[in-house]
Amino acid sequence: MKAVFDTNVLVSAFNFPGSIPEDAFRLCVDRQVELITSRALLAELARILTDKFGWAIDRVARVVDQLSRLGTVVEPGEHVAVVEADPDDDRVLEAALASDAEIIVSGDKHLLRLGTWTNIRILRPAGFLAEFESR
Repeated sequence: MKAVFDTNVLVSAFNFPGSIPEDAFRLCVDRQVELITSRALLAELARILTDKFGWAIDRVARVVDQLSRLGTVVEPGEHVAVVEADPDDDRVLEAALASDAEIIVSGDKHLLRLGTWTNIRILRPAGFLAEFESR
């Protein structure tokens, strides 16, 4: 299963041990789910970890490197304009589209409001975990 993890989920996974987002991300670490990301999403993650959470640049670099090795970094070939209220959310959709991902894991209200986009389901981390465990 291919899944794009929104930046907010990864931020929570790395900052809140034992959280539901971390449990969801562990499925990628354990190679049960294929993590999909893009350079734009990795850059956003690096910016947020540095600016909002005060992480040191070398620590951020290690996380970005880990995600790059762990997942598949796609280069979206198509730009979309779906989320008018927050155009940065479109980067998540672009990565999912470029990779034929089945699921987007997000806590973002704009993306969650879509529910499904071009046959890609958008789930909260808890919903993603519940669905994965029921397989």
